[in-house]
Amino acid sequence: MGLLPLISLLTLFWAAQSAVIARKSSVLDSCIDFGAAFDRVFSVPGEAAVLNCTLDIQHLFNPANTSYNITWYNKRTGSEVERVERDVILQDRLLWFINITMEHQGSYICVVRTEEKCFKQATVLMVTEMTSESCVRAQTSVQRINAQVNGFLACPLRSYLKSVDSASIQWYKNCEMIEEDEKFVPMKDMLLIKNAHVDDSGFYTCKMTFHLDNIISEMTETVECEVHDEYSMNPRMVEPVNDIIKVDIGSSWSKSCRVFVPGKGIHFVGVLWKYNVTFISQDISDRIHQTILEEISAADGVWLVRTLWITEVYEEDFNLNFTCMVSSARGNPTGQFILLPADPNFLLPLVLVLSSVALLFILGALLCTFFKVELTLWFRNMFPFFYKTTDGDGKQYDAYIAYPRVLEGSSEMAEMFAMRTLPQVLEGLYGYKLFILGRDSLPGEAVVDVVEDAMKRCRRLLLLYTASSLCSPEAQEWAEQQTGLYQATVEESIKIVLLEMEEIRDPHRLPPSVRLIREKQGALQAWKKRKRWTCYDMKSEDRVTSLDPSARFWRKVRYYMPVRGKAKTSSVWFSL
Repeated sequence: MGLLPLISLLTLFWAAQSAVIARKSSVLDSCIDFGAAFDRVFSVPGEAAVLNCTLDIQHLFNPANTSYNITWYNKRTGSEVERVERDVILQDRLLWFINITMEHQGSYICVVRTEEKCFKQATVLMVTEMTSESCVRAQTSVQRINAQVNGFLACPLRSYLKSVDSASIQWYKNCEMIEEDEKFVPMKDMLLIKNAHVDDSGFYTCKMTFHLDNIISEMTETVECEVHDEYSMNPRMVEPVNDIIKVDIGSSWSKSCRVFVPGKGIHFVGVLWKYNVTFISQDISDRIHQTILEEISAADGVWLVRTLWITEVYEEDFNLNFTCMVSSARGNPTGQFILLPADPNFLLPLVLVLSSVALLFILGALLCTFFKVELTLWFRNMFPFFYKTTDGDGKQYDAYIAYPRVLEGSSEMAEMFAMRTLPQVLEGLYGYKLFILGRDSLPGEAVVDVVEDAMKRCRRLLLLYTASSLCSPEAQEWAEQQTGLYQATVEESIKIVLLEMEEIRDPHRLPPSVRLIREKQGALQAWKKRKRWTCYDMKSEDRVTSLDPSARFWRKVRYYMPVRGKAKTSSVWFSL
């Protein structure tokens, strides 16, 4: 074959290849492009590498109702990546390179096709030559653990364990194989570091050996471990602890969950309230809600407080198991309490009753103090049968009216009051029977004998006096007064009532016996707070104009007068 035909044949071959590449390129150009994935895949020659299609199919369409297929393309050549025995394996979304070489480095496009659409995204594979002195891979992830507690390192290759067979993981620290001892405990896909120390920081490499389609291969990843001198220990539930709490229906109530986390640093502990199996809302507008988690720093740890609020307790809230739950990697303690109806509160009604009784007692005492006379007179009128009758007591008169009759003009006021006003009121209105010397005695009788005899037949002695009637020497010897006062003070056979017609400015001028009685029981002062007497009808020509006592004065006079009850003589109800 000549040179010209050979050149023509090669030209046709390259033209055909260019046409195929162009056709494939035009097919990929029609797909929706999501660009290149941010994460790179790193590997070294001789090991396996796996590319994962980074397209999120769940957000592109519904895979349950849409049929689709996944293909891979080499971006550099534009050709579709197909399964190659002992070299490339396609596994759903994964593209496995069993024995990596430098020629495998480059970008690979994951294409997802449905009947209507096409999507693509590129993933970059980086292949790095390794030296015999180092086992640290170019791709490293940083994992942090705390000092003085146990910590775990997770192998980054753990996500591929379900995709391969007979997988085993070996750990290395700074290229030295780690065997199980008091410090390290290799686990299936994790490495336990006991009582971590700052010296445990460094590079840890995990090598996964596996079988895939009867091919043995291995992958390696490196983890940079950072040990922080911060730690937290097991959280401890302080309250509630199986509490039984009694509350009133309709009341507002709250309960705080208090958890203590010993140690220092970030604790990663959560606290939540629930009742039965339902978590409680954090919306403060709900009747039952929980507040935000409050953290209170302490010298040896941190307090976590979350409060449960019930704005109004319903009957349905009783006998429910309210639980405070703690979630952490170092323990999950819980605390519970139950609400029960409150016992009847007798203290408040008792206090109210006692307060009411005390108030009534005080009011009664005030009424008795200020209205004793009025209440007594009213009770006598309404319930006369509570008092024994005066019939048969050997007395003929209710009261003996005594007043000085010594100085001319000095006793005129008292005489007018005794002879006219007292009979008109006490006898005319209330039916009392009075003895008045000169009116009820016979002319010519001895005054001393008449007075003594009349005193014995009277139940009261009403002694009327003015400012001048008892202050003269003559008045001191007045027989009527002396006899009555002697019987009242010494023999106590008759009760005396002083009727004071005028204001006495100098009580020391009164006779000693009168002054003693006045100081002991007081005197009824007709001159005080004078008001016109209107309780009885009287002709204008008979109306007293020299002295006109108030109505209260007359009530006090009646108060001290004998009580004419209706009970039998032998029945003793009250002693006056």
